[in-house]
Amino acid sequence: MHEDLVRSARRRCWAIAAVGLAVLTATIALVVLPVAWILGALSTPFGTGLGYGWGLLEWAAVVSLALGGITALMVFVWSLLHAESEALRFVGAWPGPGAGPNPPPSLPGDTIARVERLLEPLGLAAGVRTPGVAAVVDDAPNCLTVGRKPDASWLVVTTGLVEMLPKRELEAVLAYELGRVAELEVSFDTVVYALTARTFEVWAAAFDDVHHLTPLLIPLGLLSLPFFFGSVALRSAALRNRARLADGLAVRYCRDPGALARALHRILEGPDDVRRGDPANAHLWLEYPHSRASRWFMRTHRILPRRIRRLERLAGPGDLSRDAWPS
Repeated sequence: MHEDLVRSARRRCWAIAAVGLAVLTATIALVVLPVAWILGALSTPFGTGLGYGWGLLEWAAVVSLALGGITALMVFVWSLLHAESEALRFVGAWPGPGAGPNPPPSLPGDTIARVERLLEPLGLAAGVRTPGVAAVVDDAPNCLTVGRKPDASWLVVTTGLVEMLPKRELEAVLAYELGRVAELEVSFDTVVYALTARTFEVWAAAFDDVHHLTPLLIPLGLLSLPFFFGSVALRSAALRNRARLADGLAVRYCRDPGALARALHRILEGPDDVRRGDPANAHLWLEYPHSRASRWFMRTHRILPRRIRRLERLAGPGDLSRDAWPS
């Protein structure tokens, strides 16, 4: 069964990458098409023979698609190869690529050690290599997992998550995230991150915060409109996939859906949102850092409550009442 899930996840990764590349290629081609047409028209008096009719349009379309495909592939490959370092650097995780040798002064000294002690036996039991562990100083209880493949994955926990959750519930959350790494669900999310992060960043910069670069970014945001909607669709697919597999992964790796349900309750009821959660990395977090747009278009505020209800049904009232809600 595990091998079937991995093969299915690998196929989804290839499929989502192909769809994303196709949409990105089409978007870049639409931007390049007018420029290619103008250059072709200007070259006609010099004997290129392109003319000014359909032949010129066909030539401009072929050139635009070729440039779009090459550019899209280069952008995607670069983004995918740097996905882990970019995600960890943006959220300010330590340790990690680009982080200094010394931890932040406000990071409790035992945060990472506590997580690693819980992850090690879980990895042995599941027969998988545990991801690298990093921490973010943030009161919001949350965690982020990113990685192209299990051997390159990172699990980033907030100090709020480690401090708020009792040991059994923290172990359940870590087991769930470890399961997502082993079943390549994190790889799927990372491919989506590589395809969509830059687009969401441009739109957030152009339309969320007003600053001196806004007039320059608005035209770029409008030109990338087709890929923006494509990125929303890819992000929605990643979130739907996670919600669909949540129960099965909880049973396979956590073996205590009641503890995971209680942990998700605490995370949902926490008053704080992660400070470094933004539209580019939002789908990598356990609890999606909601924005007004994500609530409208992707209904992200309903994902965690729906998962909690499924886990509660799976656990049954006995498991939910056992050692329930320790202080």
